[in-house]
Amino acid sequence: MAGEHRARRAAPGLAAACVAAALAAPAAAQDDAGESAPAPLPDIEVIGVTPLSGAGTPIDRVPYNVQVTASGEFESETRGTVYDFFDTAFAGASAADVQNNPYQKNFTYRGFVAGPLLGESVGLAAFLDGVRINDPFGDVVQADLFPEMAIERLELGNSDPAFGFNALGGALVLRTYDGTSFQGAEAAQSFGSFGRLRTTLRTGSEQGPWSAFAAFQRDREDGWRDASPSRLNRFFADVGHEGDTGAMHISLSLADTDLIGNGLTPVELYEVDNTANFTTPDQTRNRNLLLAARGDIAVGDDITIEGNVYFRRLRRHTLNGDEVDAETCDDSDEYVCREGDEDDDDDDDDEAAGDDDDDNGNGHAARDDDDDDDDDNGHAARDDDDDDDNGNGHAAENGDDDDKGEEDETELVIVDTAGNPLASFMPESGAYGALNTSATLTTAFGAGLQASIDTPLGGMDNLFVIGGGVDIGRTRFRSESEVGELLNSRGVVGRPSPRHVGGILKFPDLDDDDELFCDEDGTDAAVVIDDKGYCEDDAAPVRLVAENRYLRAFVSDTLYATDDLTLTGSVAANYATVKLTDESLFLGTPGNALDGDHDFFSMNPAVGAAWAIPGLESPVTLYGGFRQGSRAPSPAELSCADPDDPCNLPNAFVADPPLEQVISRTFEAGLRGSLDGLALDWSASAFRAANSDDIVFISAGTGLSSGYFDNVGETRRQGFELSLDGEAGWFDWFVNYAYLEATFQTNFRVFAENHPMAVDDEIPVETGDRIPGIPAHSLGAGFGIEPVDGMRIAPSLVYRSGVYLRGDEGNLAPRTEAYTVANLDASYRVDDWLELFARVENLFDRRYETFGVFGESGCEVPIRELPCPGGRGGITNPRFISPGQPRAAMAGVRILLN
Repeated sequence: MAGEHRARRAAPGLAAACVAAALAAPAAAQDDAGESAPAPLPDIEVIGVTPLSGAGTPIDRVPYNVQVTASGEFESETRGTVYDFFDTAFAGASAADVQNNPYQKNFTYRGFVAGPLLGESVGLAAFLDGVRINDPFGDVVQADLFPEMAIERLELGNSDPAFGFNALGGALVLRTYDGTSFQGAEAAQSFGSFGRLRTTLRTGSEQGPWSAFAAFQRDREDGWRDASPSRLNRFFADVGHEGDTGAMHISLSLADTDLIGNGLTPVELYEVDNTANFTTPDQTRNRNLLLAARGDIAVGDDITIEGNVYFRRLRRHTLNGDEVDAETCDDSDEYVCREGDEDDDDDDDDEAAGDDDDDNGNGHAARDDDDDDDDDNGHAARDDDDDDDNGNGHAAENGDDDDKGEEDETELVIVDTAGNPLASFMPESGAYGALNTSATLTTAFGAGLQASIDTPLGGMDNLFVIGGGVDIGRTRFRSESEVGELLNSRGVVGRPSPRHVGGILKFPDLDDDDELFCDEDGTDAAVVIDDKGYCEDDAAPVRLVAENRYLRAFVSDTLYATDDLTLTGSVAANYATVKLTDESLFLGTPGNALDGDHDFFSMNPAVGAAWAIPGLESPVTLYGGFRQGSRAPSPAELSCADPDDPCNLPNAFVADPPLEQVISRTFEAGLRGSLDGLALDWSASAFRAANSDDIVFISAGTGLSSGYFDNVGETRRQGFELSLDGEAGWFDWFVNYAYLEATFQTNFRVFAENHPMAVDDEIPVETGDRIPGIPAHSLGAGFGIEPVDGMRIAPSLVYRSGVYLRGDEGNLAPRTEAYTVANLDASYRVDDWLELFARVENLFDRRYETFGVFGESGCEVPIRELPCPGGRGGITNPRFISPGQPRAAMAGVRILLN
C-alpha cells in the first residue's frame, strides 16, 4: 500500500534493516580444507563506501561516524529542503539561512560547507544516485535542484577517498525511489504562512522485471521578507529492469526554479522592521536537466561490476539591484560622475539575490555559483593598477593608498562620438543604482565504473573494490551592469539608454568604428564592443569560459579479520585540470587577465578498524581511522584570487593567479552501540581535521561582495558528536549534540575596511581564532508520542551558539546571539487512504540571526526607516545580519492509493 514505505526516524549512525540483498554483506566462503569461514553476516543495513551503491559495508563495521535515514523517513511536504531535516536530526549538521530563502540555505557539517553561495569553505561532496552534483563552476551544492519528493534515503559522513574531490568533511549521498521501493500512488497538497503552497505527486509500479517511478513537486510562496516570492517546479522519473544477474536504471531529473533571496540586512533596519530588505531586486532563475543511467551485472558468484553515466545542463540567470555612489556632476546636468572616495555601497550588504546574487549573504557576492549579481557594480578597483582612480571612482582598492579618500571626482562618460555630453536622467529619488545581470550555462557529463570482488583472503571474508570515474564540465559565464534609479523603497529600476555605471556604457546602435570618450575634455578614449561602450580603467563586462576535468581512480579493501574485527584500507588518486579562457575583449583587445591552465594531483590514503567488543550483554563497537582528502580550487576561485585586484563575486572576475589545492587529514575515533532492553541506540565520536593551504574568501574593497580567494595556511576543525535515540511503546525520542572548534592555525592579516576595530583597514588573525559563521555548539532534540491510534505529535528544538561575523576573522567584535528554536510536527491517519499533517516552525516566534557580516555604514542608501545626518536615512552600524524566519505554519492532506 502506498504510504507504508514511510518510517519513523532512525538513530543517527545506526538504522534499521532496509536494504536489498544486492547490498548485503559478503557471504561466507570455504577455505581449502573445506571448513566453513565465519558465518555470513545477517541482512543488516549497509552503506556505500563508494559513490556507486553496490560496494556496501555493514554500518557497524565502518571506521567512522556515518548517519543515515531509514527508508522513507524523510518527507518533503512541509519542509523547505533536506537541510531543514538535517538541522535537527543529524549530529554536527546545521543550516544557516544566509539568503533568507528556504531553498537557498547553507549547510554545514563539521565546519565544512555545502551551499549555493560562492565564497564558502566548500568541503562536502554531494551525490545523487552515484552522480556528482557539485556544480563544476564553483563546486557549490544547490538544494533547490534536488528532487526532494523522490528521495528515499539520506547518508551523511561517507568520507572514503573514493568519493573524490571535495569530500574533506564527508559526502552527502541522496538515494531515490524506484518502482520497486515505492509502489502505488500518492498525492499531497499543503498550504501555509507567507502564501506557501506545495503540491506533490508520486507513483511507482513493478511489473515483472520492469519497474517505473515518477514524482513531481510544485512550490509557490510569497516569502516572509518584503518582495521575496519564489517558485519551484521539480520532476523526477526512473525506469528500471531487474534481471537474474544484473539491473539497469535510467533516470531523469528536471528543475525550474525562480528564487528571490534577500540576504543580509543592516542590524539597525532589522530592529525597526524585520521584514524589510536592503536593496532589490535579487532574483535567481535556474533551469537544470540531469539525465543518468546506472547498472550492475554479476560476473560469476564473486564479482559485481557497476557503472553509471550522466549528462547535465544548467542555465542560470540573475538580476540584482545595487546602490552605486554616482551623482550628477556639479558643473553640468548633462553627465553623471562617480565620487572618487566612496563608491558604490555595494548593495550586497544586502546579500541580495536569491542565490547567487550579489551578496549571498555570506558577505560576498552571490556565492552561488554562478551568476551572482554583483559584478561590476562599481566596486573596488577592478583594475590592477592602483592608482587612485581606478576608474570606478575608487581609490585603488588594492591596498594602495593613492588618492583614496580625496574629494576628486571621476567624470565618467556620457558623451557622443564628438565628445559632446549626452543628456542623462535625474533620478527622482536623487540616488543612482545599478542593475547587474549575469548568465551562466554549464554543461557537464561523466561516468563511473567499479568492480567489487568478494573473495576470501587467508580464510577470511574479504571485499575488494577497484574503480574510477571522470567528471567534465564546461561553463560559459557572462555579466554586465547598467545604471538605474534607486527608489525610496530601495528597489532599483532601469532607465532608457544611454546608461552607464562603473564606466560601463550602453548605447543603442553603435558601430565598432564609433569613438566615445571617458571624460569631458575628450582625451580618454573608450572602445565600442558589441554596440556598447567601455571606459579605460574600468571593468568591462565579463565573458569567461571555464573547463574542468576531474579524474579519480581508487582501490578499497574491507577485511573481516574475525567475527568481531573489520579492517579497512583504501587509496585514491585524484587529478584535476582547470582551464580558463577570457573572452571579455577588455579595452578593445582580446582579454587575457583571466586566462590560465591549472592542474592538481593528489594521492589520498585511508585506513581504519572497527571492533565489536565481545562479552558484552549489548553490542558495542569501537572504531577509529585516518583518512586524507583533497579539494582543487574551482574556476570561480581561480578567477578571483588577486589581492591587488579584488573582485565582486561572481561576475566581476579580474585575474587568474595560482592557488594551491587544499589537503585535509582527519583522525577519528568513536563508539556506537545499543541497549536492547531499553530500545536505545547511541553513538559517540571525536575527530580532528587539519587542512593545509585552506582557501577562504578575504573581504576587501568597499562592498560586502568585494574581495578575493586566498590560501591562508593551516586551519583545523576538531570536536565530538553524541547521539541518542530511544523508543518505548507509544513514545520515542532523540538527542544529538556536537561541539566544534573550527580555527585558523596560521597568523596572517586581512583587509577589513568595514571592521570598526581595523587599523589601517586591516585586522590581525592569530592562531586559535575561530572561523566565522560556524557555531561551536549544536543541539537537536525531540520526541514523538502517539496518544491515539494513527495520530502522532512530535515537537523538536534546535539550539545553536553564536558565530563570529564574516569579515571578523580576528574575532575582535561580538558574535551573534545564541538561539533556540522550537518546531512542532503532527499527523493523523484518518483511514488507509487519507492522512492529515501539519508543521509549525519557530513555534514561539523567536527573533534570531544565523549569520552576519561587516558592511559599509553611511547614508548612501536612503533608508527612510532610519535617521541619518542631513535628513536622509542611513545606517551607522556596520553589522549586517541574516535574520531567522518568524513563526510559520503549514498544513496539508495526503491521499494514498494502491
